[in-house]
Amino acid sequence: MARPVSITKDKILAAALDVVRKGGASALTARSLSSALGCGANAIFSAYGSMEGILSAVKSEARKSFRERISEGFSLNPPFKGFGLALLWFAMDEPQLYKIVMEEKVSAMSIEDYIEAHLGFKEESVAAISQSFNLQEKDAEMLYYQMVIVALGMAHICVEGGVPLSITQASEILGKNVRAFLMVIHAGADARESFIPQKGPGPKGDVDSYLLMHTLTGQNHLLQELHAEPRYIQDNEWVELERVFRNSFSLTPESLREKHPSLTHGDIHIFILSHFHFSVSEQALLLGISPASVTKARQRLKGRLGSDTLFPKPPETKSQQKEADDKDDYKGYIVPSRCIDGGERIIDDVHDDTWNDAARAPV
Repeated sequence: MARPVSITKDKILAAALDVVRKGGASALTARSLSSALGCGANAIFSAYGSMEGILSAVKSEARKSFRERISEGFSLNPPFKGFGLALLWFAMDEPQLYKIVMEEKVSAMSIEDYIEAHLGFKEESVAAISQSFNLQEKDAEMLYYQMVIVALGMAHICVEGGVPLSITQASEILGKNVRAFLMVIHAGADARESFIPQKGPGPKGDVDSYLLMHTLTGQNHLLQELHAEPRYIQDNEWVELERVFRNSFSLTPESLREKHPSLTHGDIHIFILSHFHFSVSEQALLLGISPASVTKARQRLKGRLGSDTLFPKPPETKSQQKEADDKDDYKGYIVPSRCIDGGERIIDDVHDDTWNDAARAPV
């Protein structure tokens, strides 16, 4: 006579997990579990007392597996991205267990409370972010919560929508979002971020400043330096400025020249500096000409482009505007020379348009 098979708690739990993996938590019943184990319900209940006890054990094991998998992500480089990928991979490898972990009822008063209750990796994540990106704790914490929201959204699409996601796709999505949030952190707050959609007028302000300008000056060292202390721009530095401009706007120097063949190097430089929000007086220092010449060059460029929308007006104080309007004030204005000797010369750009004439030849 064959000896009866011993039904231990570990065997019951393993069978219960298999049932849940195949059909979800709703598939876990006394009948389905008895069938999987090949025993009667009495053996199950004698070990766990009730189906609620078995389900509680399944939830505990799911949370344990979840935490172990995510912990492994911090051993990768960069660790915070490894954390995000580990979360996604658990969701795709164990969708039913992921659902159990995330659907557990908690007393959450905010998104942050919800994340803390279901993940609980804030301390490790903030430390990893601070180390990787040299951020203060409050900024690292903000990035942590924002990126967890992104990762949870991706996991939801994979689990509920059944959408496959490769490691390359996941890495790219996470990387782009981390980069975007880092740019927001360095650019500073903008009131339009919290604007609530409504009927009627939308938030005021130009798109360039909202999306790019503060970030550009905060991220690009050359732009940051020129905004802090305007000085004459060397030829090799224009290569860098054109690169940043090309990567930041839908317009490029090449497309502008193609559409407007009469544009000169000087025109392109004025156009770029205006989009980087340098004032008239600052542009004068950067180009080595007088503010009057900048104003005249801008007016001439507007006529060539035929559209003010392509040519944003740089910020000017009232005193700078008065200075730009009063051309006689520029007679005898001292600017850095474009000569090889690097000296200074006194010019009268109101009556001597030598620089603009020389730069007017097609490029």
